[in-house]
Amino acid sequence: MHELLNGLIVVAIVVFVIVRRFTARRVDESRFLVLPLIVAVIGLTRGSPLDAHHQMLSAGLLAGEILAALLLGLGLGATMRVWRAPDGALWSRGTWATFGVFLLSVAVRGGMAAVGYAAGVKTGSGAVLLSVAAWMLTQNAVLMWRARAIPARVSVTP
Repeated sequence: MHELLNGLIVVAIVVFVIVRRFTARRVDESRFLVLPLIVAVIGLTRGSPLDAHHQMLSAGLLAGEILAALLLGLGLGATMRVWRAPDGALWSRGTWATFGVFLLSVAVRGGMAAVGYAAGVKTGSGAVLLSVAAWMLTQNAVLMWRARAIPARVSVTP
């Protein structure tokens, strides 16, 4: 039952992120750290992200997953459409390229899990959630950086 709950948490977070990324939403700098930190805390509280019987291998896999998540998060943030509305608010929405990078993220995570499984490593969902947190944090940081580069609209009054 414990692993079922962990799996449901992972699926819920991924579905939430997908829906948020592919619908237009206002860019809010004050909240870009909140969800990744919550996901990281949940990941750390879901048990050890390392397999007690394969410490070195599971640590290497976790490091690889986090590195891949950081790189793929860069791709996600770079492929999102960012614009300034007439009222001056910043908005973003995922594109088809964003969806492609997302699918690549899922494939990379699946590949890493398959390697771990083949080697007998059992890490649970804590490792997945930590890599998802790194993935979200990176894409949010790139999105914020890109949003800051969009000049503010200047209104000229007669």
